[in-house]
Amino acid sequence: MPRNERGIALLIVLLVTALLIALIFEFSYATRISLNSAVNFRDSQRAYFLARSGIFAFVKYGNQLRGNYIPQGEWGIVPMISDGDTAVRIMWEDERGKININTVATLDWVERLFANKGIGVEVVESLKELKRGRTFVLLSELHAVMSDEDYNKVANFMTTDSDERININTASAEVLNSIFWDKPLVVSSIINARKTSLFESIAAAGITTENTLPAIFSRLDTTSNIFRVYSYTTVGGYTKQVEVVVKGTAFSYWRSL
Repeated sequence: MPRNERGIALLIVLLVTALLIALIFEFSYATRISLNSAVNFRDSQRAYFLARSGIFAFVKYGNQLRGNYIPQGEWGIVPMISDGDTAVRIMWEDERGKININTVATLDWVERLFANKGIGVEVVESLKELKRGRTFVLLSELHAVMSDEDYNKVANFMTTDSDERININTASAEVLNSIFWDKPLVVSSIINARKTSLFESIAAAGITTENTLPAIFSRLDTTSNIFRVYSYTTVGGYTKQVEVVVKGTAFSYWRSL
């Protein structure tokens, strides 16, 4: 065989070998990508459903969690479903411990809260005008009448999800001062007394129809079944959070992040 023909055969072998190596590397890379995508999807889904489980654990074991493990406004681990590196954390807020902005047209709690936070009375008047003939559904509707700075001052003390009753066992000092604006001693007494034990009745807090206006007394309570619950879990590199408003065993609001 001529020398030049033997050289062509060698080039063909080298070319085929190079193509095979490229195909092997491409197949290996595609396999790794697919495997990583599957792992990421698995971790993402696992984190989401674990976060969901934190919500359902609160619905079922809420009394024990609130009373023994996780104080209001603090993140805590749910012991029933947490294990190792998959800790499920929740935070809860009592919606009855906040002022419902829909009361702006019937009570002056909103006006007093705004005044205590340095927000002008003109904002309250604008809010009353906006409220006329409608019901606020989202707290963010406050942005229509106030700046972001003012909104952040009061957002933690207001809601649209409560039944307009106030739980004196969970209401903050800001909320209590807006309700009992002329009774600072009553507010301090409530806050100090509930540090050791919660009130079982309104009368136990020294609040009666004789020393409190009927419109206020009829809206006070010592229990609640309306809570805003946040739950999150991190699995692998994924963190999933769920925010829910629970009314009894039903959900009136659900958001997943």
